[in-house]
Amino acid sequence: MLRRTTLAAFALALAAALALPGTALALSVHVRVEGPKGTHFGARQPLVTPFTGTIAGDGGDVELAEPTALGALEAASIAGDFYYHLLVSSFGPYVAQVGRTPGEGPSGWVYKVNGVSPPVGADAYELEPGDEVLWYYATFGDTGGPLTLDLDRVARGCYRAYKVNDLGERSFVRKVAFLLDGRSVASKSGRLCPTGHWHTLRATKDRLVRSEEITRRR
Repeated sequence: MLRRTTLAAFALALAAALALPGTALALSVHVRVEGPKGTHFGARQPLVTPFTGTIAGDGGDVELAEPTALGALEAASIAGDFYYHLLVSSFGPYVAQVGRTPGEGPSGWVYKVNGVSPPVGADAYELEPGDEVLWYYATFGDTGGPLTLDLDRVARGCYRAYKVNDLGERSFVRKVAFLLDGRSVASKSGRLCPTGHWHTLRATKDRLVRSEEITRRR
């Protein structure tokens, strides 16, 4: 009888938890923050739980009731112990600085989710479990902001770099500098099949945002 009672209580607790709003349940997303000179957080895109609650901004407070792209940045800032400056204006909150790099002129801090640049502010974009959130420093010109790099394993022991536009569309990119354990290795094809013992790999290219860092699969 005790066992049946325990199981019934567990079932009721589980049903109650599932009936709660999404914010009451833990939600994890991958986060990376790329500056113009280096990675501020999450080269390997670790999982974090986006912050919900009140963020004090310059010009007012921002209330985050749901897990958002801005909440993901706040969580990354706490986990990585880096500074960012949030300005609140009549148009809404925006990230004016990360680390020692402020936005100025045609340059500033923007974000993507799953490779796509959303048409809403970071405080309004609600995340789903497992989303990939990328914050990066962008300089805008006549053709828009910079493309971002993505790195995929395409064959046993081989990797290819892709460039990703604001719509999340991917295409091959050539003349890439791969960082293999921090050592630059040029590749005209945008593909690399590293040999020997190595641990980390990422792709870089002038005027493009560097890729995530991947680790060798054993």
